[in-house]
Amino acid sequence: MSNSTPVMILGMVWYKAEHYDAIRRVMADGHKLPATFHEWRMKSETGEKKHRRDGKIVVRAFIDPEAFPDWCRARGLNIDAQARMQYAATIANETVMRSHAEGDGAH
Repeated sequence: MSNSTPVMILGMVWYKAEHYDAIRRVMADGHKLPATFHEWRMKSETGEKKHRRDGKIVVRAFIDPEAFPDWCRARGLNIDAQARMQYAATIANETVMRSHAEGDGAH
């Protein structure tokens, strides 16, 4: 039996600077996001550092403002914070699964 501590993998929603204004427009709750990319990035990087200090592995889940609404519709989700969190969790899970597959030599 292994006594290793389980590793916590956390998906964090992430945006590219050039997509930020479009992200705010496409999200049902876009008005709740920080007004500028700079504000969002400062807050998110602080949160990311805290999670890493707490021993979590953080996976950045980049959201594309053109593809994300389709992803949400395909799953019956509103285009909002809850969907963003689900998307980030999905990306983190896919990253872990891909990493396990590669580690097992199953490329």
